[in-house]
Amino acid sequence: MSENLRASRILYELQEAGRVQMENDKPSVDDLLDRNLALMVNRIDMVVNRAASEDEEISYSSNACPSERATLLRVYNAMAGEEQIAYASSIWSIVNFKTRRIMKAKELSMKNYKLAKYRNPFGDRKFRITEEDEQAMEDMGTFKVGRDYMDDNGHMNNIKYLEHVEELIPELNEGKYLKEIRLHFMKEALYDEVIRIKRLHKEGAYYFRFYKPDGEANFECEIVTS
Repeated sequence: MSENLRASRILYELQEAGRVQMENDKPSVDDLLDRNLALMVNRIDMVVNRAASEDEEISYSSNACPSERATLLRVYNAMAGEEQIAYASSIWSIVNFKTRRIMKAKELSMKNYKLAKYRNPFGDRKFRITEEDEQAMEDMGTFKVGRDYMDDNGHMNNIKYLEHVEELIPELNEGKYLKEIRLHFMKEALYDEVIRIKRLHKEGAYYFRFYKPDGEANFECEIVTS
Protein backbone atom coordinates (compact mmCIF):
# COMPACT_ATOMS: atom_id res chain seq x y z
CA MET A 1 0.00 0.00 0.00
CA SER A 2 1.40 3.42 -0.95
CA GLU A 3 2.02 6.04 1.71
CA ASN A 4 0.18 9.32 2.09
CA LEU A 5 1.50 12.16 -0.03
CA ARG A 6 3.27 14.60 2.26
CA ALA A 7 2.01 18.17 2.43
CA SER A 8 5.51 19.39 1.61
CA ARG A 9 5.36 17.48 -1.67
CA ILE A 10 1.95 18.94 -2.51
CA LEU A 11 3.24 22.43 -1.76
CA TYR A 12 6.33 21.82 -3.88
CA GLU A 13 4.19 20.78 -6.87
CA LEU A 14 1.86 23.76 -6.38
CA GLN A 15 4.75 26.18 -6.37
CA GLU A 16 6.25 24.52 -9.43
CA ALA A 17 2.90 25.11 -11.15
CA GLY A 18 3.27 28.79 -10.27
CA ARG A 19 6.78 28.82 -11.71
CA VAL A 20 5.55 27.19 -14.94
CA GLN A 21 2.72 29.72 -15.23
CA MET A 22 5.23 32.56 -14.92
CA GLU A 23 7.54 30.90 -17.45
CA ASN A 24 4.71 30.55 -19.96
CA ASP A 25 3.10 33.96 -19.53
CA LYS A 26 6.11 36.14 -18.60
CA PRO A 27 7.74 37.66 -16.77
CA SER A 28 9.30 34.44 -15.49
CA VAL A 29 11.33 33.97 -12.34
CA ASP A 30 14.50 34.14 -14.45
CA ASP A 31 13.28 37.35 -16.10
CA LEU A 32 12.96 38.89 -12.65
CA LEU A 33 16.40 37.68 -11.58
CA ASP A 34 17.89 39.32 -14.69
CA ARG A 35 16.48 42.60 -13.35
CA ASN A 36 17.92 41.94 -9.85
CA LEU A 37 14.39 41.24 -8.60
CA ALA A 38 13.32 38.31 -6.45
CA LEU A 39 10.00 37.05 -5.13
CA MET A 40 10.08 36.47 -1.38
CA VAL A 41 7.24 34.66 0.34
CA ASN A 42 5.66 36.12 3.47
CA ARG A 43 2.78 33.71 4.12
CA ILE A 44 1.40 30.45 2.80
CA ASP A 45 -1.96 29.06 3.97
CA MET A 46 -3.04 25.62 2.76
CA VAL A 47 -5.90 23.22 3.45
CA VAL A 48 -5.64 19.56 2.44
CA ASN A 49 -9.13 18.10 2.08
CA ARG A 50 -8.18 14.44 2.29
CA ALA A 51 -5.17 12.17 2.35
CA ALA A 52 -3.80 11.46 -1.12
CA SER A 53 -1.57 8.53 -1.97
CA GLU A 54 1.84 8.90 -3.57
CA ASP A 55 0.76 6.98 -6.69
CA GLU A 56 -2.45 8.99 -7.21
CA GLU A 57 -2.77 11.11 -10.36
CA ILE A 58 -3.07 14.74 -9.28
CA SER A 59 -2.97 17.89 -11.38
CA TYR A 60 -1.56 21.14 -9.99
CA SER A 61 -2.35 24.68 -11.08
CA SER A 62 -1.66 28.22 -9.93
CA ASN A 63 -2.76 31.73 -10.77
CA ALA A 64 -1.61 35.17 -9.76
CA CYS A 65 -4.27 37.46 -8.29
CA PRO A 66 -4.91 41.19 -8.62
CA SER A 67 -2.37 42.79 -6.29
CA GLU A 68 -1.74 46.21 -4.85
CA ARG A 69 0.72 48.16 -2.75
CA ALA A 70 3.80 46.05 -2.03
CA THR A 71 2.22 42.59 -1.89
CA LEU A 72 1.77 40.01 -4.62
CA LEU A 73 -1.00 37.45 -4.21
CA ARG A 74 -1.22 33.93 -5.66
CA VAL A 75 -3.57 30.94 -5.27
CA TYR A 76 -3.12 27.23 -5.99
CA ASN A 77 -5.22 24.12 -6.60
CA ALA A 78 -4.43 20.41 -6.45
CA MET A 79 -7.09 18.30 -8.17
CA ALA A 80 -7.75 14.57 -8.58
CA GLY A 81 -10.15 14.71 -11.52
CA GLU A 82 -13.00 16.96 -10.35
CA GLU A 83 -12.12 16.57 -6.66
CA GLN A 84 -10.11 19.29 -4.95
CA ILE A 85 -7.35 17.68 -2.92
CA ALA A 86 -5.78 20.90 -1.67
CA TYR A 87 -6.12 24.65 -1.95
CA ALA A 88 -3.54 27.26 -0.95
CA SER A 89 -3.06 30.99 -0.97
CA SER A 90 0.16 32.94 -0.61
CA ILE A 91 1.43 36.47 -0.08
CA TRP A 92 4.75 37.58 -1.58
CA SER A 93 6.95 40.63 -1.77
CA ILE A 94 9.08 41.59 -4.73
CA VAL A 95 12.53 42.73 -3.61
CA ASN A 96 15.52 44.23 -5.39
CA PHE A 97 18.16 41.92 -3.94
CA LYS A 98 20.97 44.39 -4.60
CA THR A 99 19.40 47.43 -2.96
CA ARG A 100 17.12 45.39 -0.61
CA ARG A 101 14.28 47.73 -1.58
CA ILE A 102 10.74 46.30 -1.53
CA MET A 103 9.10 47.13 -4.84
CA LYS A 104 5.48 48.09 -5.42
CA ALA A 105 3.26 45.49 -7.09
CA LYS A 106 2.64 47.80 -10.05
CA GLU A 107 6.36 47.63 -10.88
CA LEU A 108 5.81 44.02 -11.95
CA SER A 109 3.81 43.84 -15.16
CA MET A 110 1.09 41.16 -14.86
CA LYS A 111 -0.77 42.00 -18.05
CA ASN A 112 0.01 38.59 -19.57
CA TYR A 113 -1.09 36.60 -16.53
CA LYS A 114 -4.50 34.99 -16.24
CA LEU A 115 -5.63 36.36 -12.87
CA ALA A 116 -7.80 34.59 -10.30
CA LYS A 117 -9.73 35.90 -7.33
CA TYR A 118 -7.72 35.79 -4.12
CA ARG A 119 -9.16 33.75 -1.27
CA ASN A 120 -7.47 32.74 1.96
CA PRO A 121 -8.79 29.31 3.07
CA PHE A 122 -8.90 30.54 6.68
CA GLY A 123 -10.62 33.82 5.95
CA ASP A 124 -9.55 36.54 8.37
CA ARG A 125 -8.64 34.09 11.14
CA LYS A 126 -5.04 34.50 12.21
CA PHE A 127 -2.81 32.53 14.50
CA ARG A 128 -0.45 33.96 17.08
CA ILE A 129 2.26 32.47 19.22
CA THR A 130 2.16 34.36 22.51
CA GLU A 131 5.06 34.92 24.89
CA GLU A 132 3.48 32.32 27.17
CA ASP A 133 3.33 29.84 24.28
CA GLU A 134 6.97 30.52 23.44
CA GLN A 135 8.01 29.89 27.02
CA ALA A 136 6.15 26.54 26.95
CA MET A 137 7.81 25.35 23.73
CA GLU A 138 10.14 22.38 23.85
CA ASP A 139 13.53 22.47 22.15
CA MET A 140 13.58 20.07 19.19
CA GLY A 141 17.23 20.53 18.21
CA THR A 142 18.98 22.20 15.30
CA PHE A 143 19.88 21.74 11.65
CA LYS A 144 22.44 23.38 9.40
CA VAL A 145 21.41 25.11 6.17
CA GLY A 146 23.25 23.22 3.44
CA ARG A 147 23.69 24.01 -0.24
CA ASP A 148 20.83 21.69 -1.15
CA TYR A 149 18.52 23.90 0.94
CA MET A 150 19.06 27.02 -1.14
CA ASP A 151 16.58 28.69 -3.52
CA ASP A 152 17.19 31.03 -6.47
CA ASN A 153 17.51 33.99 -4.10
CA GLY A 154 20.29 32.49 -2.01
CA HIS A 155 18.04 31.76 0.98
CA MET A 156 16.64 28.58 2.48
CA ASN A 157 13.84 27.25 0.25
CA ASN A 158 10.44 27.53 1.93
CA ILE A 159 9.65 23.84 1.27
CA LYS A 160 12.53 22.86 3.53
CA TYR A 161 10.84 24.52 6.52
CA LEU A 162 7.75 22.34 6.09
CA GLU A 163 9.87 19.21 5.58
CA HIS A 164 11.55 19.79 8.94
CA VAL A 165 8.17 20.37 10.59
CA GLU A 166 6.80 17.12 9.15
CA GLU A 167 9.69 15.16 10.66
CA LEU A 168 8.63 16.37 14.11
CA ILE A 169 4.93 15.45 13.94
CA PRO A 170 4.62 11.81 15.13
CA GLU A 171 1.05 11.35 13.83
CA LEU A 172 2.37 11.31 10.26
CA ASN A 173 3.93 7.93 11.03
CA GLU A 174 0.50 6.67 12.13
CA GLY A 175 -1.35 7.23 8.84
CA LYS A 176 -2.52 10.79 9.51
CA TYR A 177 -1.86 13.79 7.27
CA LEU A 178 -1.50 17.55 7.61
CA LYS A 179 -4.94 19.07 7.12
CA GLU A 180 -4.30 22.74 7.93
CA ILE A 181 -0.95 24.40 7.25
CA ARG A 182 -0.21 28.03 8.07
CA LEU A 183 3.34 29.18 7.37
CA HIS A 184 4.72 32.61 8.27
CA PHE A 185 8.19 33.59 7.02
CA MET A 186 9.83 36.36 9.01
CA LYS A 187 13.57 36.49 8.23
CA GLU A 188 15.66 34.62 5.67
CA ALA A 189 17.79 31.65 6.74
CA LEU A 190 21.17 31.81 4.99
CA TYR A 191 23.68 29.21 3.87
CA ASP A 192 25.65 27.55 6.66
CA GLU A 193 23.50 29.01 9.44
CA VAL A 194 22.47 26.71 12.28
CA ILE A 195 18.72 26.97 12.84
CA ARG A 196 17.06 25.95 16.11
CA ILE A 197 13.52 24.50 16.19
CA LYS A 198 11.03 24.78 19.04
CA ARG A 199 7.62 23.08 19.20
CA LEU A 200 4.38 23.34 21.18
CA HIS A 201 1.42 20.93 21.00
CA LYS A 202 -1.67 22.73 22.29
CA GLU A 203 -5.43 22.29 21.83
CA GLY A 204 -5.12 19.90 18.91
CA ALA A 205 -2.62 21.99 16.97
CA TYR A 206 1.16 22.06 16.62
CA TYR A 207 3.04 25.34 16.73
CA PHE A 208 6.62 25.65 15.57
CA ARG A 209 9.09 28.51 15.67
CA PHE A 210 12.55 28.51 14.05
CA TYR A 211 15.41 30.69 15.29
CA LYS A 212 18.53 32.05 13.60
CA PRO A 213 21.95 31.82 15.32
CA ASP A 214 21.48 35.27 16.91
CA GLY A 215 18.21 34.12 18.52
CA GLU A 216 15.96 36.03 16.14
CA ALA A 217 12.81 34.15 15.07
CA ASN A 218 12.76 33.61 11.31
CA PHE A 219 9.76 31.29 10.80
CA GLU A 220 6.64 30.11 12.61
CA CYS A 221 3.68 27.94 11.75
CA GLU A 222 0.45 26.38 12.94
CA ILE A 223 -0.33 22.79 11.89
CA VAL A 224 -3.45 20.68 12.37
CA THR A 225 -3.49 16.97 11.52
CA SER A 226 -6.36 14.70 10.54
